[in-house]
Amino acid sequence: MRLKVKTQQCFFINVFNEPQIVKQVHTKYNRIDRLLQTNPEILTLLHKDLKKYGNLDKKRSSQFSSEQVLRMLIVKCIEQLSYRDLIVRVNESDFLRNFTLIGMGDIMSYAFVSGAAKMICEKTWIKINEILYIAAKKDDLVSAEKLRVDSTVCSSNIHYPTDSSLLWDSYRVLSRLMHQTVLEDFKCSCEYRFHETKIKKLHTFISTSSGRKNNSTKRKVKHTMRLLVERTENLVEKAIKFVNNAKTITNLSRSCLAKCIEIERVILLVQQVTTQARRSQINGETVPAEQRIFSIFEEHAELLKRGKAQKPIEFGHMVTIAQTAEKFITYYSVEAKSRHDTEHKDEVLKDHNRRFGVYPSTFTADKNYYKSMEDVTNWEKKIETFGIAKKGNRTEAETDREHSFEFRNAQRFRAGCEGSISVLKRAFGLDRCFYKGFKSFAASIGCIVFCHNLVNLAGT
Repeated sequence: MRLKVKTQQCFFINVFNEPQIVKQVHTKYNRIDRLLQTNPEILTLLHKDLKKYGNLDKKRSSQFSSEQVLRMLIVKCIEQLSYRDLIVRVNESDFLRNFTLIGMGDIMSYAFVSGAAKMICEKTWIKINEILYIAAKKDDLVSAEKLRVDSTVCSSNIHYPTDSSLLWDSYRVLSRLMHQTVLEDFKCSCEYRFHETKIKKLHTFISTSSGRKNNSTKRKVKHTMRLLVERTENLVEKAIKFVNNAKTITNLSRSCLAKCIEIERVILLVQQVTTQARRSQINGETVPAEQRIFSIFEEHAELLKRGKAQKPIEFGHMVTIAQTAEKFITYYSVEAKSRHDTEHKDEVLKDHNRRFGVYPSTFTADKNYYKSMEDVTNWEKKIETFGIAKKGNRTEAETDREHSFEFRNAQRFRAGCEGSISVLKRAFGLDRCFYKGFKSFAASIGCIVFCHNLVNLAGT
């Protein structure tokens, strides 16, 4: 059973004069340490997810407490380190050894920290952020007067998807899984030959020649695409036979059974890839984004068009955040199927009313949250300054409303949300999620919001 708290002191003696930047960093972590100590409910919630976690080396993994794991994850997020770099940084820093409560003891492995992070679910991070908000409200560090909302895209860790690249990914993954299963147990041996090199050449020719306008080249590209689709569909049939034959084998090892289950899961994804490729590239249909998958590794990724000049199309999930005047994030949302911003606007305001008992006196967001002037009028009865500009043409009264002193001040306040999103992307890792699966994707957003709020409170 994992310990909840374990403290091991490290003798940290600095005989040198510290630079100012080092003193600032130490002050920040010391304040975060006090926040964690004064809110033990955070550790209680996290310990429920981690108390049964371990790895193959159970004796060594059980010596690390849940609090040490939490503090390691905080350092990773704040310092923007990979798991390997995290272990090196903490191991070489006496100060961080003290902060993470590892002290003079052994340092945990990067695989252990990574697995522990995957064990913390999204709901746990939501509850942890709620506890931090309650503590900030109790100390009058969060006010209810102002609220601003904005959204951004957190990208999934995938390459730009094309039909040929998805087909190549499908072929190599299926063939690799079958190869690995045969190596696990020779009784699963099949008589199939896999031509990965030839398939890669087909994909390379399509990707390098698809932009050419020569008619003969276009015909060759279409023929090559048809061949690539057919060979991938043929491999799917072989994979289905392979799994069915493997299931008939007696005394099949557990590892082989697990491989077969994985092959069955990948087969469903590959069938969707071949279907959408045949419809779009061979039949000439326009396949909607809702009927496509954009990666067989991160099948949950969405195609999002935000109208950004530098990124017209993004692949990931929409993240909506709401901030008070103190830049404290009181609301965040990430969903497998993103909804329109207008729906989030109503949820944010209701959540603010639930938390503080009143609606904000100033609420602001960009035009994407505009629904109708009737909706604006209804909210202006409850909110003193409702700072959302209208889309399209305006009447004289509507123009006067948007040129008023209060509305302009609200828009200036709204612009600060862009800076906070930039900080979340640059300093906390919101730009790209490297975790696999939507559950881990959503949980990582909760961890980022928690660390952002910790740093925010530590600076007040």
